Amino acid sequence: MRLFSLCASLLLCLLIGACQSTSPGSKQRSEKSLGISSSVAKQRASRVSQVSYQLHLDLTQARRFKGEAQIQFQLADTLQALSLDLEQALISQLVINGQKLYPNYDGHTLVIPASLLQGGANLIEVDFSSPYSHEDQGLIEYIDPKDGLRYLYSHFLPSSAQTLAPQFDQPDLRASYRLSVLAPSDWQVTSAAKVLSHQPVDESRQTVGENHQPAGENNLWQFMQSEPVSPHNFSLLAGPYHTWLSEAEGIALQLFARQSQAESIDAETWLSQTQQALNYYQQRLGSKYPFGHYTQAIVPHLPSEFRASQAQTSFDERSLPQGTPRREVLRALAEQWLGNLVTLKWWDQLWLNQSLAYLVADDAEAQLFGQTRAEEQQSFIRSPEQVEQQIANSLELFSQDPLPSQNKAIAQLNQLKFMLGDTSFYQGIGNYLERFALQNADLNDFISSLEQVTKQPLSQWSQAAFKRAGVNRLEAEFSCSGDRISRFDLKQHNGDLGSSQRVKLGLFTLGRHGLHKNLVSEVDYQGASTEVKRLKGVRCPDLVFSNYQNKAYVRVKLDKASLETALLHLGSLEEADLRRMLWQSLWESVLAGELPLPRFIGSTLVNLPAETDPQVLISTQDQLKQAKALLEQMSPNQQRYSRQALNAIAQMSLRLTISNKADPTLQSLWFDNYLHFAVSHQAKRHLAALLEERESLPGITLTPERRWQIITHLNRYDYLGSERLLLKEKQKDSSPEGQTAALGALVARPRAKEKRQWFERIQAHSKESDPQLLEKLTQVMRHLYPSEQKALSQASAEQRLAELAEVDKRNSQAFMQSYTANLLPRSCNYASLLRLQALLDRPEGYSPTTLRGINRTIAAEQECIRVQEAMQPNP
Repeated sequence: MRLFSLCASLLLCLLIGACQSTSPGSKQRSEKSLGISSSVAKQRASRVSQVSYQLHLDLTQARRFKGEAQIQFQLADTLQALSLDLEQALISQLVINGQKLYPNYDGHTLVIPASLLQGGANLIEVDFSSPYSHEDQGLIEYIDPKDGLRYLYSHFLPSSAQTLAPQFDQPDLRASYRLSVLAPSDWQVTSAAKVLSHQPVDESRQTVGENHQPAGENNLWQFMQSEPVSPHNFSLLAGPYHTWLSEAEGIALQLFARQSQAESIDAETWLSQTQQALNYYQQRLGSKYPFGHYTQAIVPHLPSEFRASQAQTSFDERSLPQGTPRREVLRALAEQWLGNLVTLKWWDQLWLNQSLAYLVADDAEAQLFGQTRAEEQQSFIRSPEQVEQQIANSLELFSQDPLPSQNKAIAQLNQLKFMLGDTSFYQGIGNYLERFALQNADLNDFISSLEQVTKQPLSQWSQAAFKRAGVNRLEAEFSCSGDRISRFDLKQHNGDLGSSQRVKLGLFTLGRHGLHKNLVSEVDYQGASTEVKRLKGVRCPDLVFSNYQNKAYVRVKLDKASLETALLHLGSLEEADLRRMLWQSLWESVLAGELPLPRFIGSTLVNLPAETDPQVLISTQDQLKQAKALLEQMSPNQQRYSRQALNAIAQMSLRLTISNKADPTLQSLWFDNYLHFAVSHQAKRHLAALLEERESLPGITLTPERRWQIITHLNRYDYLGSERLLLKEKQKDSSPEGQTAALGALVARPRAKEKRQWFERIQAHSKESDPQLLEKLTQVMRHLYPSEQKALSQASAEQRLAELAEVDKRNSQAFMQSYTANLLPRSCNYASLLRLQALLDRPEGYSPTTLRGINRTIAAEQECIRVQEAMQPNP
């Protein structure tokens, strides 16, 4: 009887709620949809303001957590329904302005009917439960395999704050958060605001049951109200973390790490460097640290090296270098000002926050620790893509490699700093931080802040630098009379000829012991040609580099005399940074079809043996590896030269491996290069002998990673007995890394039947497939069609192109990133290029990720054709 009454009461409540509700939510989509469209975000921002969240979270149970949310906001109108973002939750109660409602919820969006909204103040109350995440987004739960302890940490970029609680999950709807958390008593809890109190739960108020631990075993953590924060910059960290404490000028500093990792952390150095950086930034930026505390946490896995949320940064322990990650600490702290104090309006501006923070951090490293700017920013292929790109949905934020556009943005900001001067540039940043503190801003706001300080018009320059595609090409053109310059001009191509740029010109003279710096001169140039009158009468140089110290984002084309000097004498330059930049300029000339590839390779054979700087060696060896892939794609054209060139590089690498045994770093780099170029039968036989310990190289240790590299290489090039070596190593190394490497080596074997089977599994994959299968297929795609296996690749080329649109519809952006990077067929000829270009004419269209992949493959094919044509003898 009691059960009947309970059921009847429940049914009555549901019927009453349904009368006040819109129709029940639609069927949940099979794929998680954490994306927010720019159109929805813009429309909501025009109606909603003064948002605040009061959240209570119960974290005492594994797998799922419970939450109670009160959302207060001002609404401009009640003309239409309003949506809240909430991902994959179970809603137990929904109250809108005092009225209970059956939720119109599809697993992603909670729709609030216009009839229950009111102009002005509104209050929405939601009781819910949600699963923890075990991926790279959301509130992530991690069980430490070493001791079984459970840890939680958040990653809400770009739009997964909705997995924590119902929110308006878009960056321009900042809100204050008042948080309380129920957690086990041995846990630490931290968030965007300072802790107000934490104490055992009152036993008289706590119920013991399936949802709670026994009374006294939990603490209630209460936090102060946070400063207004964008949802993606809110944070939560909870678990039995080991904690180190410090202080800098009244700011509480904390460092968190898992108990099993604590002994390996040099916390004293970490916190000391944080204190130094915090003091430096406050002085340099002219702005006090904006939050009352700063927590740093070392966590198991993130999709990037670190994630700087408001008042808290998480560092991916897999990406941390040995010792203290000084550069990452500096960059993450800089983002507290340039990403959290001032926040982007929409995702097409993320580059500005991060690039400004990285530039400021590089300056800090130079000032505090005597380091120059990060090596990876000094030498890279200059991307023709514009920095600022339209992002229609937050899911598109990571649909492309962010590194090229980020490097371009940092370089352009560095040029701006060089033009304005350090003092004015930093005063402009200070003005920007003051004007838009705890607000959202964009590029126009930043540029206007600089203009206010410098009184210089910068809008046209910024449009060209950040919003237009292409790379300026800069070339010095000069003539000499006797041994003196009679005329010197800077020629500019392919860029915005109306905006001014500033560079340093480096003039070098060839002497008995190599190239020596003769003169450095700063020059402003504008238009197609700029005459540099001050150089008239200066000693005629043997080499001119028109972007000395890399102050401008330009591609330097060497004049004829400088080119010949560089090809023969580049290794004799004293400055390592300049050597790296010259190698980069030579390589860019190869890819532009201006310098024949054999001349570049010949120059490396002449100059690289004397190279002693590891960074120069790393970047130039990477260019040689790209050259190898190009030569293999050209096959059968240039086959004879390819064989000779690759053998020459392999022999040079082996010789330098042996001769550099006194320098382990250089020896290791040369051995790894040898491994990559060992394609002759003799070289492959030597690698097999090293693997089986029939031969050895003094100073070289075959780590498990190196052993798998050798095995993969031997299988890829079908060395006799390589499959036996693979199976033997697989039995020896049962680690997850070893099994993954074994899969790559197996797939790389040039066997048509096995490749076809793997190819069919790739083509059949969909979003609904096992996530572990995606990881496996990503490894397969990387190794399925190496550059030298063109014939095997062409067997399925037409099918890949014909089914691309359908594969795109069925799969995630992560899958399509790997697919377009590895499986779009290339043959280094015009027929292949036309076949790729025809993809863009198809009416069905592609996702942004796939479209970018197609365009990049087309650009790479055009590049290969240019390189190949430059190798042809002139008629």
